[in-house]
Amino acid sequence: MKIDSTILKFPKSLPNDEMQFMTYYPYKFPKVIEFFEQKAQELYKDPVAYAKFVQDEFIVLETAVRKVNEKFSKGDPTSLEFLVDTDQKFNKIFCFKFWVINYVFADGPIHEFYVDQLKAYARKMVDVSDDVEDYEKRIIQIQRDLLQTDYADIYLVQALHGVVVMKFLEEDEFSKKVLDQVIPLIDEHTDKNNEKIMELWKPVVERMLNFDDKHYSILRDIPEGYEHKELLGLPPIDLPITQTRMRKTPFPLYSFLNHTVEFREQNIGLQQRYEDMQRIIKEIFVEAKAKFSAEDYEDFRLAYEMSKCFSMSKDIMGNVDPILIPVWERDVHAKIFEILSKDQQLRYPSLNKASVFSSFIWYLPADLKTKVMSVDNTPFNIEEL
Repeated sequence: MKIDSTILKFPKSLPNDEMQFMTYYPYKFPKVIEFFEQKAQELYKDPVAYAKFVQDEFIVLETAVRKVNEKFSKGDPTSLEFLVDTDQKFNKIFCFKFWVINYVFADGPIHEFYVDQLKAYARKMVDVSDDVEDYEKRIIQIQRDLLQTDYADIYLVQALHGVVVMKFLEEDEFSKKVLDQVIPLIDEHTDKNNEKIMELWKPVVERMLNFDDKHYSILRDIPEGYEHKELLGLPPIDLPITQTRMRKTPFPLYSFLNHTVEFREQNIGLQQRYEDMQRIIKEIFVEAKAKFSAEDYEDFRLAYEMSKCFSMSKDIMGNVDPILIPVWERDVHAKIFEILSKDQQLRYPSLNKASVFSSFIWYLPADLKTKVMSVDNTPFNIEEL
């Protein structure tokens, strides 16, 4: 598959840039341009390598965030210099290990190129007929199915996992006793039952979170050496358990169990729709193989797999939110706002990841303004955080 070399260059703009990072990051951290272009050249036609790249980058991202979080917890939150320094560390991590993947790759020209390829191949698959309206509908239908892909995002994954967990709870003697008491309370759809529901779930949750207790191991434990490439491949309660660890509260697991019961019928419906989509995609590929040359078929498959990779990467990288957003936005930025607003009224007090360079910069002392707006011409190095 031929690709215009300009598509592999760092883009001038992005369609989904609400916080306007393109106006800051390529200038503040120019090495991110080199990083992107090198990876783009290496990975643009290798979905397996790209998926591994995303997995590896997430590990670095999570490790880096935890490192800065730990340093922040031991620092002085009343020091504006310390807060701005922490913000700059978060920005560098976010730029190199999140933004460049979730936005420059996944929302950028490379993804757009593959989407255009899928649309072009969809047109080639449909036979021209006298019925123009039917012809166009068929093209749009194939395009929609291909772009939707058979990938399950994090919300669908949790619904599909809910089906598996519900079946286990119904068949497991220990769990069934709790489930029979919980179902009628949840089905009342009233907040007054919340405490009672939590109390009933408690022995189940405690056993699920006790890794020495093997009762729920099939729902929870990742086999040694297992490397998942898609979230759907994880054990069914791994995601809520991971959230429980990150947030240091069992609430995500309680919430998952409640949703599993409350939306049990809807989840089965979603499972059927997902299985139908898998079947439709398989049928499209069978049709494509019959109609395309071997070379066109491989290019078609590549466009589909790469498009799926970009969707996957957003879910994988998004798993950092529970440990990144609360500290960066709630603690660091909120404290900067609190300090600056003592002596002056901030014009843009809304807090988000871009707050310091987009809003607070105008109110910082001169030396900190310089720190925020000075070029950092070094590559990302986790050891320097």
